[in-house]
Amino acid sequence: MKSRHLYRNISLLMLSFWSVDSWSGAVGDWFKDTLIDPEDGMLDASDYLASASGFLPVPIIITEPAVGFGLGLAAVYFHPPKDLDPEEHRHRGPPSLSVGFAAKTDNGTYLYGGAHMGVWKNDHIRYTGAVAKMNVNMAFYIDGRSDGFGLDNGINFNIDGVFLMQKAQFRLQESNWWIGATYTYVTAENTFQPGAILPPRFPDPGFDFDLGGLGFTVKYDSRNSIFTPTSGLSTEFEYTNYDKSWGGDFRFDGYQISLLHYTPFGDYSSLGLRLEAETVKGEVPFFAYPFVDLRGIPVMRYQGESAMVGEAEYLWGVTPRWTLVFFAGIGRTTAVHKFSGESKTVGAGGLGFRYRLARKFGLQSGIDIARGPEDTSIYLTVGSAW
Repeated sequence: MKSRHLYRNISLLMLSFWSVDSWSGAVGDWFKDTLIDPEDGMLDASDYLASASGFLPVPIIITEPAVGFGLGLAAVYFHPPKDLDPEEHRHRGPPSLSVGFAAKTDNGTYLYGGAHMGVWKNDHIRYTGAVAKMNVNMAFYIDGRSDGFGLDNGINFNIDGVFLMQKAQFRLQESNWWIGATYTYVTAENTFQPGAILPPRFPDPGFDFDLGGLGFTVKYDSRNSIFTPTSGLSTEFEYTNYDKSWGGDFRFDGYQISLLHYTPFGDYSSLGLRLEAETVKGEVPFFAYPFVDLRGIPVMRYQGESAMVGEAEYLWGVTPRWTLVFFAGIGRTTAVHKFSGESKTVGAGGLGFRYRLARKFGLQSGIDIARGPEDTSIYLTVGSAW
């Protein structure tokens, strides 16, 4: 159950610049003074984001192949930023945000809810909390079953319920080290498509469930931006225990480790390297197995008791504003012995472009086109794809 990157994903709000606090009759002057960079005369949101407060409507565009194309809307409130003494504090965290959101895709998936991202104590405490009503339509795959029961085309399922997540991280003095805790809770009903023939040892066609997990994280982060980093290192280890003690029906443990490294080449180009591994042990529900997470491969298409991913991404700064992106990765899953599955190794890659949307914040946005084993997919990318 992945919970990372919530701060980065909120950067979708940068796609819209129409703040209630900024509305006035002099729209043209406001646009020129706020959203045009005097350094090169190009569209830039740096000054707006640095001074933003109040409500902001934000369009949501969903391009994940596993759930289809979708649209939504979020209402984001910028909390006024607090100035930090640069001599006392070498770091500056992301802004504090409160968000209400709703979205729906063309396969019937929808969700709505709210979230808060808080930065407290001079960026020594970061908090993320979210609650959402969700109705998700996806498919579960197990390729090459040894018992001859094929699931290569997937079994469609629906999860209808409520999701809750609470996460707090604490900086160790003025260092780049963080420790934290996470609590995740889901209460929902699962149903498989009507008439689906389920393999042996598979759950009943319809069942209610609760999932509760308490986790612990250790993280080191020296990246130069949380949005589109071009230098630095981020590594994180997370252990989560899912148990009846935390309000769930399942008992299993999850372990996840990630490493992201960025090397700059000149002023506008960089190479990013990514390694991730995740494994689960115990009474694991079918939807909680780790999966290969790569552009070009739908979410949950390749699952296993363990999943490992390696990916490289090169950002070639053609101009100070425009960047070409080239990426490729490989992933591997181990067999899910409970369902007589097999290990799989798959690859994906593609190319895209970025526009430097907020120069002072290191924020870029653009589009990626990725090819996986089965299909070609298009992704809207704001910030970093990782």
